[in-house]
Amino acid sequence: MGIRAYAAGALAVVGGLLMLASGYTSRGFLYTALGFAEPRFSDFLSGAALGAAVVGVTVLELVIALGGLTVLAGGLMVILHHTTTGRVLIWLGGGAGFLGLLVGFGYSVYRLGGVDPVLAYLPYWIGLAMAIAGRRLAKGA
Repeated sequence: MGIRAYAAGALAVVGGLLMLASGYTSRGFLYTALGFAEPRFSDFLSGAALGAAVVGVTVLELVIALGGLTVLAGGLMVILHHTTTGRVLIWLGGGAGFLGLLVGFGYSVYRLGGVDPVLAYLPYWIGLAMAIAGRRLAKGA
């Protein structure tokens, strides 16, 4: 295992820490956005489909809330010589974080009338970029 793998793991760990540090603020923002959509499910769905949609939103909220922790665990796995497992964990956490930022961005533009609130989550964006860079770097390690 070379320096490339350690650098990849370190990038992911730092990115995960940044996501965790700022994720608590964006989590409330994302929950508000998903909470805005959830009551409208009953307009289009009923019965088991409605229950499945509500469970899906709940799982999505949980994965997005734990995205930074998943990226952090993935970075540690890369450092501990489990590159494939680490890359999968970084992909899961980073993908959830990216989805959370997209939902947050859309909600901010739609409900709050601009992109200024999204800039408040700059540490989260930086952490997400570091996680993606760490995953790409781990690919060749």
